[in-house]
Amino acid sequence: MFMKRFILFSLFVSFWFSACYEDKGKYSLIDYNDVTLDVVTSLTKKTIILGDTVRIVPKMAWKYPDRDTLAYDYRWEMGLGNVVSTDRNFEYIPASCGQFDVNFYMTDRSTGIEFHDSHTAIEVRSPYKVGWLILAEKDNRTSLSYIRRDSWQDEDKKTHYEWVAYPDVYAMLYPDNPLGTGPLKLENVMTGGEADEVMVVQRTGGSYYLSGMDFTKVMALHEEFPGSAYPTGLDPVEVRNGGWQDFVLSANGEVYWRRNTGSEIQHVTAFIDIPLYFSGTTDGGRITQFFDLDTKDCGAVLMYDEGNNRVVGRLTSFNSNSDSGPVEFVYTPDDPGVVKLTDLTGYKIMHVGDYGDGSGLNIILKEESSGNYYYQNMEIDNWDGFNIFDCTQELFAGSSVISDNTVYFRIRPSSYLFMGEGSKLYFYDVNTKSVKLFTDYTSGNIVEILQDANAGEIGVALDDGNFYIYKLSTEVLADANPGEKGLLFHVSGLGRIVDIEWKWGGSYNWAFKRYE
Repeated sequence: MFMKRFILFSLFVSFWFSACYEDKGKYSLIDYNDVTLDVVTSLTKKTIILGDTVRIVPKMAWKYPDRDTLAYDYRWEMGLGNVVSTDRNFEYIPASCGQFDVNFYMTDRSTGIEFHDSHTAIEVRSPYKVGWLILAEKDNRTSLSYIRRDSWQDEDKKTHYEWVAYPDVYAMLYPDNPLGTGPLKLENVMTGGEADEVMVVQRTGGSYYLSGMDFTKVMALHEEFPGSAYPTGLDPVEVRNGGWQDFVLSANGEVYWRRNTGSEIQHVTAFIDIPLYFSGTTDGGRITQFFDLDTKDCGAVLMYDEGNNRVVGRLTSFNSNSDSGPVEFVYTPDDPGVVKLTDLTGYKIMHVGDYGDGSGLNIILKEESSGNYYYQNMEIDNWDGFNIFDCTQELFAGSSVISDNTVYFRIRPSSYLFMGEGSKLYFYDVNTKSVKLFTDYTSGNIVEILQDANAGEIGVALDDGNFYIYKLSTEVLADANPGEKGLLFHVSGLGRIVDIEWKWGGSYNWAFKRYE
């Protein structure tokens, strides 16, 4: 009996010890070569661009460093269960964008014991997320180019920037699916916090929403109308994203709109197939232009009614799906010496720009009888209608360097108005009323001027295919040759440029004016 109990006890102990050996939660009963892991990204960034290589080196601290530390199998997973490498050091080029958890496993071949460590998610971003978009006509077709800014830090933690250009990027990506011909306008459309689309408006071949991720065609504009067809007479020349409202301008002067609903905002509702009506419109009413304002900050899309020589518009919202209403300009005080936007009789409107997070407008008018140019400045309140306060009007101090063909852009958080006249680029300080030459390109005509997300840079496009990026700073503007002092990047050969647009990469960047 004693011998039987001893045998049973011995079997029990043997089984219990064996179970502890296999149970990876009870390694303390085995004198194995324990290792402490620390997965680091010393050779890569936590945010990379699609196409870049992720490089990770695991740090290992051994309990018995004199033993064989190479008798291990390795496994790297990027994403749930997605094994991408069996090497000790990790090198991998992700095939898609997104956020991925990186997990490292190493198994002791002699014991089967597995060690594991995880790393903070790697964000793989599209190479086209945030940057400059350039629309041009090249080789008798529509061409879309893109420029991205990259950054890196040196040993002293000083940040350096470099620009990467993708000339004719759409044709490079999709040579067998061309856009069309007759390019007209670009519009960056917000579709989510970290997502956007690019609308390309062109004469022939259809106008398209392109994915902000890779510029694939998402949807044709005509598909956003009832029956997937334009109303009779609609020939799109411009599109404006107004948050919960979108607008399409036709070549015949009619405007079509829709009210977006739902959480997705875009591609949910159709455009109304009846043109917008603006009160006071006569038979000569005709909209010819959407003014280039920060729609979100101004809370409105303003338009030029050439037929009635006035400015009209619709209120917009980026915070709710409330209805859009007509803009009603109310001047306080109602100074009879100031030309009103509601009646521009005898004047031609040359420029409407916004500044100060949508708190003000600056306008340039030309008096037709005298040929004089006048500068207007006004504060606006768009919380209840569209109220105009303290509007002033004066003979424009920059009249000697401009013409009816001048291109304008007001740097929104500053007092500087840039003016492109032929090949010459000037800037006007609205506080000191001084005009200074920024640079002279000697050839080509300036067709578009635009700031980047946070007004740290300015982009200048010429119709001869040249595009320039300059640094905006007091030091640059005060220099005797600001164009030479501030030049950051230049690319040529882009075709006949017709429009440029800042690509935000999503509504988060747009809302907070971020360059990320």
